Amino acid sequence: MTRRVLYVSYNSLIEPLGPTQILPYVLGLSELFDMSVLSYDKPVRTPEDDARDSATTAERLSAHGVAWIRLRYHRRPSVPATIFDIACGVWRVLREHRRRPFHLLHARGYVPAAIACAVKKCTGVPFLFDIRGLQAEEYVDAGLWDRTGVPYRLTKFVEQWILRDTDGINTLTEAVRPVLREFPGLRGRPTLPPWSVIPTCVDLDHFRFDVVARHKMRARLNVGDRPVLVYSGSIGTWYQLSEMLDFYVTARERWPGLFLLVLVNRSPAEVVTALEEREVSACDFDVRWAHHDEMPAYLSASDAAVAFIRPSLSKQSSAPTKYAEYLACGLPFAATSGVGDIDALLAGSGVGVLVTTHSQEAHKAAADQLRVLAESRDRAGCRTVAEREFSMVSRALPAYRELYAQMFRGAAV
Repeated sequence: MTRRVLYVSYNSLIEPLGPTQILPYVLGLSELFDMSVLSYDKPVRTPEDDARDSATTAERLSAHGVAWIRLRYHRRPSVPATIFDIACGVWRVLREHRRRPFHLLHARGYVPAAIACAVKKCTGVPFLFDIRGLQAEEYVDAGLWDRTGVPYRLTKFVEQWILRDTDGINTLTEAVRPVLREFPGLRGRPTLPPWSVIPTCVDLDHFRFDVVARHKMRARLNVGDRPVLVYSGSIGTWYQLSEMLDFYVTARERWPGLFLLVLVNRSPAEVVTALEEREVSACDFDVRWAHHDEMPAYLSASDAAVAFIRPSLSKQSSAPTKYAEYLACGLPFAATSGVGDIDALLAGSGVGVLVTTHSQEAHKAAADQLRVLAESRDRAGCRTVAEREFSMVSRALPAYRELYAQMFRGAAV
């Protein structure tokens, strides 16, 4: 009997995480399981772009026999909107379960886990709590919540409820395991449920160095033979834009001709303004939005990367996608120490540089080390680490299949 699994995500399948961190997992798991996916639609780009991307996504899912259940995302007011979305999710999952029963719910994050936990109370269907980050701590560390406020206390209450009932756990890092084990929801359990550590992986067939794409993209960027330093991803909260731009200013003094490429999914004007305040000429940088399909070309066109994230309790659980994408395309990178398992990954690997403080002297030393790594042109070495640590095919999917199997063995379904 083929087990029927529902993958629940509070993200839209067409926002940046969808094509990299949801679809590849769902499609890969559909080879062994009868997969369905539930997601929440939200505006991402223009209505025309969103309609086109949604149609393309629907075609991909349909081609693999994956049913797509779509609900509307509600943003404000924050707490009532989230509670309403959870209620809508529970109702829809129960309706789908009555029509054709699920054997397992795979909950990606806190809101999906709240849905899955409520459904389990009604049906007994086991669920996997796939922890993508410590949500309450992330909001506090980002300065958005206070530990005495209702959103934080409510999230922590729900978190412990979920941890008491979950039938399996996945975390992105080893670093967060001892932290989670002290949470009341797990500390009070007589035995721990099956638990895997699967970092954020990527499709290595998609993210790979392409010399032809490199030349074309460098021509498009008009950088000639200049070395290119790239940053891709979000800005703000714990993503240290100011420190990364300061690093670039220091690095270009020691790395002649260094060009900065910033690929952001929102607020490019903020980056441009910050660079102008640092008196960086417009000919020395480019800030733009990049579609998922274009990312390998942009990374192939680059020579090194940077990823500064503010270390904190919540970031012990973090395995940023950009780490895997950089290495898969052969890019050495500079990263802040103390984020997830990055210290263990970069220590002695020769594929990156750890930055422990953001002083000018520390930036100078890191820039010199990164330049040496970039000029060695050891893209193959970076790729080897990506294949060992971040392969969707050889690491993530087998680990999820084994975790599913452990949960099925322990559940009467």
